[in-house]
Amino acid sequence: MASVISHKPRARKQPRQSPRIRRGIGRPAAGAQVVGREALIERTCELLSQLPPNRITRAEVARQMGVDPSLIRYYFRDRSTLLLAAVEKLTAEFSRIRDHELAQAGPGPEDKLRARVSALLQFEIAYPFFHRLLIDEFVHMKSPAVVQFMHELTTDSLDAYRALLDSGFDARIFRRSDSTFLFLAVIGVCEFFVKATSILRVAAGKNFDQRAVSVRYREFICDLLLNGLKLRPDSIPSTQLIPTPAGKAESVTNQRR
Repeated sequence: MASVISHKPRARKQPRQSPRIRRGIGRPAAGAQVVGREALIERTCELLSQLPPNRITRAEVARQMGVDPSLIRYYFRDRSTLLLAAVEKLTAEFSRIRDHELAQAGPGPEDKLRARVSALLQFEIAYPFFHRLLIDEFVHMKSPAVVQFMHELTTDSLDAYRALLDSGFDARIFRRSDSTFLFLAVIGVCEFFVKATSILRVAAGKNFDQRAVSVRYREFICDLLLNGLKLRPDSIPSTQLIPTPAGKAESVTNQRR
C-alpha cells in the first residue's frame, strides 16, 4: 500500500525590515539641504517686510522656502535664534543706509539729523514690522543674546542722538533737548507714516505716489524737528554771560533781542 505523503507548501520568508530610526537634531538627511543658513535668514527678513512678527515661525519659513523643517531646526535651535539672526542682518542693512545718507549730508548737526531721519524712513518703508518685533517680542525675551543685542542697539542709538544734540548746542544751533525723547519721536513719526499710508491712498486716489509722498513727508518731519530744536532766545539761561566791548557782562539773551 502506497504511503501517502502530504506536501506542505514552504512558508515564504518575509523580507527583513530595518528598524525605523528617528532623526535627531543633527544635520538634515542627504538631499534635504537645498538651501543654507544665509538663505533662510534672507527669507525671514523678507517675511518681516510682509507679515507681523507673530506669524513668522520656523515652520512658516520652511513652508515659504519649500524645505523640510529639519533644515531650519539644524541651523536655529528655536524661533528666537532665527529672529535674532534676521534682526541682526536688518540692523546691518539700516547701518548701511544711514552711513550712505550721512556721507551725502553736509557737516552740520541739522544735516546729520536730516540724514538720520531719511535713513530711518527708508528703512521703515522697506521693513515696516522691524520695530514692532523689537517692542512686542524682543524686549520680553530672556535669551542672553537677545538681551545683549537690545542693550547695544538702544545704547548706541541713544549715544548717537545725544552726540548730535550736543554738537548742535555747542554750535548754538540747537537748544538743550532730551535725546531719549528725540530718539523715540523719530522712530514714531517714521513708523506711523508707513502704517498710515492706506489713509493717504484713500485721500490721493489713483494719483498716489508713495515715493514722492515719502520725500515730502521726510522734508516735513525734518522741518518740524529742526524748528522744534532750534535755539530760541528765551531758552538760554540769563546766567550764561559773554563779555561786551565795554568790559561789562551781558547775557546772550539780551544781546540777541
